[in-house]
This record gives sequence, C-alpha cells and structure tokens, in this order.
Amino acid sequence: MGASSAEIGQQIKETRQHLDANLDVLERRAVSGAKRMARIGAAVGVGLTATAGVVLAVYILRRRRSVAARLHDAVPDSIRDLPRGWSKKLKRRPAVKVVIADDDQIGDSRAWRSIAQKVATTFAVSAATAISSRILRPRESKPSAAAR
Repeated sequence: MGASSAEIGQQIKETRQHLDANLDVLERRAVSGAKRMARIGAAVGVGLTATAGVVLAVYILRRRRSVAARLHDAVPDSIRDLPRGWSKKLKRRPAVKVVIADDDQIGDSRAWRSIAQKVATTFAVSAATAISSRILRPRESKPSAAAR
C-alpha cells in the first residue's frame, strides 16, 4: 500500500542531509561574499582618502594668498601683539575734552588739525616701513668667536 515507516524515515534523513549540505554551501558563499565586500569597501575608503589628500595638496599649492595674509604669517606674534598693548595703554589715559569757545579759533583749529593729520600720517608710514624692512631683511650671520 504505502511506504513503510523505515523508508519514510530514510527519506527524511536524506532530505535533511541534503538541506544541511546546501546550507553549508550557502554559508560559505555568504562568508566569502562578505569578505569580498569588506575588501572592496576598504579599497574604496583608501582611494577616497588618497584622492582627498591629493586634492588638499593641490589646493594648498595652487591657492593665491593675499599680500596681507602672507605678511601676517611673516610677522612674528610679538610684533602683531604690539597694537593691543598700545590700545590697553591708551584706554587707561584720562579723556581729553576739546572746547572751542570762539568762531575765530575754529579756523586755526582746522589748520592745526590738518597739519597734525599730515604729520601723523607721515610718521605712521615711516614707522611701518622701518619695522617691515627690519622684519623682512635677511638676517646676517654673526662671526663666531673662533673666527676672530
């Protein structure tokens, strides 16, 4: 009539073995696929990092910096801090009030103000030129004591 229970048990056992073998094959494929994807991801990461480094290097080499930025880098920090120190000293001074009493003095005041502005501008330009030439001048090597 039908298959005996021993035959059915044998078929079930064979089917389980076949399914186990297929699962083993699928697991090995999944592991090898994961390893391959990890290698590809690592290669892409290294490639992107290298590309970013090259782009950054080219950017740094090719960018045009302003004269002010180059001068700012060339001047030592101690020189750059001087105006802050001067401004602190000036803040401590008492306020000066200018009182103009007569219309006759207004003309003289304007003339003196104009002269003072011209002198101050000339002095500031001369000082800035002297400081910048001193900073940007190549340093001379000092003779050693043995050479004297």
